[in-house]
Amino acid sequence: MLKKVLEIFKKVGIDHFYGDFFDSRFYISHLLSKMQLKNILDVGCGAGVLLEAAPNCFKVGTDLSFESIKQAKKLNPGIEYIQSDAQYLPFKNKTFSTITAMHLFPVIDIHGGNWKLSIGEVKRISNDCSTIFITGANRTSRHFKKTHKIDDRKKYLKHIDQVKEFEDEFVVTLEGWGSHSRYIMFPFKIIYKIPDILNEKLGIEKLLYKISKSKKYLKDGRSYIIICKSKK
Repeated sequence: MLKKVLEIFKKVGIDHFYGDFFDSRFYISHLLSKMQLKNILDVGCGAGVLLEAAPNCFKVGTDLSFESIKQAKKLNPGIEYIQSDAQYLPFKNKTFSTITAMHLFPVIDIHGGNWKLSIGEVKRISNDCSTIFITGANRTSRHFKKTHKIDDRKKYLKHIDQVKEFEDEFVVTLEGWGSHSRYIMFPFKIIYKIPDILNEKLGIEKLLYKISKSKKYLKDGRSYIIICKSKK
């Protein structure tokens, strides 16, 4: 899946790239690839990379940026893309069984939006057997000390605040991701050179995910992963 997602980025332009060859969003693509999806909505879809990598089903992406929507539509005209504010999603109640929100809610908060309203919208349009995937940067970790001011890091929306908004209606799991430095992870880039068949047989990608994800990494990981499954 790592190679597949990277190839998609090469199509849309590497300027859209996550910036990390082992970003948590690669793992979300891996999880989605193992699921049988009825439909999926990617809120804040950007250039449409996640939806392009997802299994065949009815796919919808929304983004506030019209330029991103145009880029996503060029990548795959068969996917439905809608320019929309995540605080006011244009869908009926209980429409989607799978929803993704990648690094979305903290960005809404930074730009003065109502991130709780956005979460309320995601909950509203999720159906009674839905799964919601959420990721975000863990700005309080050591990885951001040199790139972000301490005051900004403290103000950045935390994963636990988002979890609290879902716990009333969902079973929520929270994991940290990517505590290792990029220098330690650099040798693993060889994965991108290994044929997919050999990669699958040896379980190299699975090993990478295993060492990258842990509740222990909620303190020092670069990002976090929240998975919400409907209680109904």
